[in-house]
Amino acid sequence: MKYLLVRQWRFLFANLAYRLCDKDLRHKIDCDVSRYLKWTEKMKGVSNIQRFDYCLLDYVEFRNVFYYRIQHHPRLIAFCKIFLRPADAVVISGEIGEGLYISHRVATVCPMKAGKNLRIGPGVVIGKNRGKRPFIGDNVYIAANAVVVGGIHIGDNVIVGAGSVVTKDLPSDGIYVGNPARFIRNINDSPELLDEIM
Repeated sequence: MKYLLVRQWRFLFANLAYRLCDKDLRHKIDCDVSRYLKWTEKMKGVSNIQRFDYCLLDYVEFRNVFYYRIQHHPRLIAFCKIFLRPADAVVISGEIGEGLYISHRVATVCPMKAGKNLRIGPGVVIGKNRGKRPFIGDNVYIAANAVVVGGIHIGDNVIVGAGSVVTKDLPSDGIYVGNPARFIRNINDSPELLDEIM
């Protein structure tokens, strides 16, 4: 019983922040939660707030995603962080659509703009080169230790392989690997991989 009481106190400010969000922002947060729970059977058939609390408790990097979403409420974030510390080595900025999934406690995710369902592997760096940042489409998976920098464009339905370096545009519907990243095959030839990123 005492444990449940402590858990409730841990979520108090986060739940308040969630409820204070407007409809559009809450929708983005719910989509983020759904991405984190996509690969698990847990929390099916429960309320959105219970799913949200589960992600806050079990996925430290989700806390960073949530704090990024509510960045215009710095006081609430400060109170939330007392009970729910974020991952120290996850940095998020830019304009990012719903369904953001960061899979590890180390990542720098700073595009100029990114669409929905952006999935980030461990150690990924997305950031500036010569003062410009990337534009990323919908349904993109950037795998572990990849680097994506500069004012480049990555299309929709793209996988960037582990350890790849991307400094030039990547068209839609492709899988790219290497340094520099090069096209290896069409994503539509591998429906199971497309499902991984959507």
